[in-house]
Amino acid sequence: MTEIYFTTLMDFKKSVEVINDYTEFWDKHDLDQINIDSLKNITDLKDSKLIETTPLDIYKTHNTIKDQITNSTSLKAVFPYLHPEYPKLIENILKENGNIELIIPKSIYNAITSSINSKIKQQASAQERLTIYPVDEDLKVYLTICDESISFGLFKNDKSFDQNRILICNSDKSKNWAGELFKNIKHDVIK
Repeated sequence: MTEIYFTTLMDFKKSVEVINDYTEFWDKHDLDQINIDSLKNITDLKDSKLIETTPLDIYKTHNTIKDQITNSTSLKAVFPYLHPEYPKLIENILKENGNIELIIPKSIYNAITSSINSKIKQQASAQERLTIYPVDEDLKVYLTICDESISFGLFKNDKSFDQNRILICNSDKSKNWAGELFKNIKHDVIK
């Protein structure tokens, strides 16, 4: 029993450290779409790095995400909004016979799909390398799972996306954590 208590206490301590180390990321943000299992396993993000915009580099978070996607041959993502560069980044992965799985609001579905070359899009869909889940529900997280890394962003309590900070990580634990979160969000929002 002592060993169980000790292990539980150490896991709790690591969870507190992850939250304290990235207080700006977690504080005053909407965590409703993060399921209880993901919250319990928050220590899987302990090797994360907080990326924040600066007055001299206001695109730092976007450029970090863009680099991750550009250097990847596959992408699973929850995109709650459309950045104008996303369709081209998606198209480039599909050109290289990569796989894409997206969860997006219905409101941006046409903007994304109409910007991807129709021949590439049709071929990828026919080969089941492109799957897009347009949803009615508001998405409250931003998540990308690339070959080597993940990026994870949150919405503020005022329901606006916090584009000034994201967590990135390249550990296997973080990729597994992100994969489970993606699976749970997909289960919750796809009707």
